[in-house]
Amino acid sequence: MLRKIIFMVIVFPSFFPIWGEKPKYQYFGKAYDLKTGTFIYSDNHQEFFREGKHSHSEISYKDAKGVEFGKKHIEFFPNTNLPTFRTDDFRDGYLEGAEVKGKSVKVFFRRKLEDPISEKTLAPRQPAVMDGGFDYFVRENWERLANGERMAFRFLAPVQLDDYAFAVEKIKEDLWKGRSALFLRLEIDNFVLKRIVNPFLLVYDVKTKRILQFDGLSNINDEKGKSLKVRIVYDYPKEILLD
Repeated sequence: MLRKIIFMVIVFPSFFPIWGEKPKYQYFGKAYDLKTGTFIYSDNHQEFFREGKHSHSEISYKDAKGVEFGKKHIEFFPNTNLPTFRTDDFRDGYLEGAEVKGKSVKVFFRRKLEDPISEKTLAPRQPAVMDGGFDYFVRENWERLANGERMAFRFLAPVQLDDYAFAVEKIKEDLWKGRSALFLRLEIDNFVLKRIVNPFLLVYDVKTKRILQFDGLSNINDEKGKSLKVRIVYDYPKEILLD
């Protein structure tokens, strides 16, 4: 379903961490129900770097009691906008991901453990973005977005085995908890589908260009397998905020 497109967040050998490798940065986001404000889960990030560049991340999903229920591994090399990744939900066996090889992308998903894995190889039109690669798309096009340009691209959705036209544009620049921030609207770029898929709100720190807040449908499901509508607020250590 299209509701999973934005948070989609690996089949390379580097799927497996190098022995003794330690993350350079660790931070987390707390997801709250968009209507009630109830804390639902957290996504806990570890960023690994090689030769000064962000190579991959490990993300652990934990429920409100701190119990891990899912994991994601995401590779940003060699393509930051189209990362290879794999997400596993231990509760029901939900699986989604993508393997990027050159100009082709094999996307795959499974809704439940007993279901077969569905997959398809795509040759996405450019510019193309997938999962956590959206953050890098924003950073790489920061000046254009900050100047008010509406930017269109293809967003790959493994759970749909397809890609879709999306667009992102500036809403405003304002303060967010005392920080200068860029507020963006992300929406599907299709007149009919706009009526089905609500736009997403994203807030980025002007200084660090890191995401501070996300409002919209999550890639994380509830106990019935339905996507959650959440507000995720991110918290970073000092070393990231000073970069």
